[in-house]
Amino acid sequence: MASASPSDQWPPPLPDSSGFVAPPVPGAAAAIAAFARACAADPGGALRVIARSAWLAAIGALCIPAHMALRAAGRPSPWARRFLALGARAMGIRVRAIGTPLASDVFFIANHLSWTDALILGGLTGTAFVAQDGIAIWPGLNFLCRLNDTIFINRGDKLGVGRQIAAMRALFASRTMLALFPEGSCSDGRRLLPFKAPLFAMLIPPPPGARLQPVVIDCDEAGRDLAWVGMETGGANAWRLLARPGTWEARVHFLEAFDPAHAADRKALSTRSRTAIAAKLSETLGGRPVA
Repeated sequence: MASASPSDQWPPPLPDSSGFVAPPVPGAAAAIAAFARACAADPGGALRVIARSAWLAAIGALCIPAHMALRAAGRPSPWARRFLALGARAMGIRVRAIGTPLASDVFFIANHLSWTDALILGGLTGTAFVAQDGIAIWPGLNFLCRLNDTIFINRGDKLGVGRQIAAMRALFASRTMLALFPEGSCSDGRRLLPFKAPLFAMLIPPPPGARLQPVVIDCDEAGRDLAWVGMETGGANAWRLLARPGTWEARVHFLEAFDPAHAADRKALSTRSRTAIAAKLSETLGGRPVA
């Protein structure tokens, strides 16, 4: 019997990323040279990149000073959420919410396709995020993340686990909304990677009144094809997204929330969250199985 071709497999195989080591952040000269080469290779895409980048810069010029002024005055700011929502639109993402997100005292647990998930989910809810510390090495991105109170964690820092959990709980106490992507890596929206149960340690025991709400980010095929997977660098993925003509849709399903105090431990929380997300993701994929 002939073996199935890759196109017959479900889900289709992800690009091989074994042995991939992210390159260091390029200096200004190297970044400019790389940008010039990309523009020469795709002039039409370059025009879209420049136009969308200018749109993002204008959004930042409006939102960031207003946000910082309110923060300096000790007042809550809606401008980070507005920046994320408008940023998603500038990148050609049409975001649609399905279901109702909780407005406070909630941990959002979501599947993960790309760095754009923060724009999509943050623009809808105003949540802060837990992110890998690899993002923090990019100066501009680090700055934007910190404006929204992102917590950076290092899963390899075993001695610092207690400190990181304390930081997450402290942020939740002030923001009352926190989102994390427990796969710990990006997938393509056609599967669900194993969840990292240690990330749920901040919910054992849960803060008083806290709820956990599973979330499914369900993109159309164009969005799935833009997922940040394999050996692609962040810069290359950003170019693909900004250079792409037209728009694509991200549907965000807010599932039934539950009280994390009812779970025996972090593994039980991880399992319950993943089961709910896998079931809904399978439904959005026409009933195809999600391992």
